[in-house]
Amino acid sequence: MTKSEITKEQYLSIAQKFGFTKRELELGFLKVSGFSNRRIAYMFGISEQTVKNHFTHIYEKAWVPGRKEFKELFFEGINEISHKERYSGHNHR
Repeated sequence: MTKSEITKEQYLSIAQKFGFTKRELELGFLKVSGFSNRRIAYMFGISEQTVKNHFTHIYEKAWVPGRKEFKELFFEGINEISHKERYSGHNHR
C-alpha cells in the first residue's frame, strides 16, 4: 500500500467520530481515495453541485476548511494508528 492509499476499514475507524450520514461516509471515502467531484457525481448519478453541497456539510462536520485538510485528517490518523499498533504492548520507561 502506498502512502496515498487508505483501506475502507482505516477510513471508517477515523470517520466514525464525525457523525457522517451513510452517503457522506461513501462520498468521503471516495474523496480520500483520490476521486474528483465530477467522477463521484457520475458514479452516484447526481450533479456535481450536489456533490459539492455534500462536501460542504462533510467539511463542516469534520471541522476542516477543505479537501486538502480533510484528506490530511485520514492520513495523519492512519499514521497515528500504525504507530500505536506498532508500539502497543511494549513497555516504555
